Amino acid sequence: MTVFHLNPIMKHILIALLIIASFSLKAAEKPKPAAAAWKNTRNYKIITPKNYDPKKKYPFILSLHGFTGNGRSQAGFFPLADLAEKYGFLYCFPSGLDRSWNATNACCDFTGKNDDSTYLRSLILWAQKEYSIDKKKVYVTGLSNGGFMSYRMAQDHADLITAIVPFAGVGFKNWPKQPKNPLSVLHIHGTKDSTIKWKGGSIIARAYPSAEENFENWRRFNKCDKAVDASKEKVDLARRVSGKETTITRFTNKDGTVTTELWKVTGGGHVTPPTSEARERIIKWMFAQSK
Repeated sequence: MTVFHLNPIMKHILIALLIIASFSLKAAEKPKPAAAAWKNTRNYKIITPKNYDPKKKYPFILSLHGFTGNGRSQAGFFPLADLAEKYGFLYCFPSGLDRSWNATNACCDFTGKNDDSTYLRSLILWAQKEYSIDKKKVYVTGLSNGGFMSYRMAQDHADLITAIVPFAGVGFKNWPKQPKNPLSVLHIHGTKDSTIKWKGGSIIARAYPSAEENFENWRRFNKCDKAVDASKEKVDLARRVSGKETTITRFTNKDGTVTTELWKVTGGGHVTPPTSEARERIIKWMFAQSK
């Protein structure tokens, strides 16, 4: 039998290596600390219908205000309380920091200091844990800057969101990326909008697309190549415009599971609160879309 003798230096090195290995094994055995729970630091309120039953699953609507607005102003523009009682859904009117959302370079990420996209995603995920929400029916709508933010959420979180309904707000002129999954879009825009123009324009030399160019971008994103004749469908959306001034352009994908739709409000301005008839029709459109 051969016996190996280690000199004192080698002994110390071997002992040190064994101690390090022991600590490494113990560290590997310890469970990793849980990620910090998301906290509702902005005090957003999830509103439930009066007969809310946690045993049931409910659709969820996130409704986003315009630039310089807040949750209260959005609730006035697109009230949901009566429809939530009638159709049974949960909703939230959050307020952005600095009274805006950092949606796109044109509107209104002027400082680049807030990450509303990540925050609002976390809000939706938190709401899904705290309330009984149908994950197949999560919707985002918004006015102006909130409409831009709806498109930003669609781009970043197509895995989470079912459909968006932007009013008077478009997306990027040149999209930095496409959504990973298709999701339905109902875009509503007035032809006499002097703020976010129907034909496109710019804000502080930052371009945004026309309503029709933006619609075409999303039609392609969604692979909605099937035109659906909606020429006989007209909506009385604008209170200050007589008659049914809103016409509809609709495309679906091959199997009809995704819709890309444009409501052209002829004569409608920038802030055109929808009539009760139009509001209810919008809600029905939302709930017809599902993952």
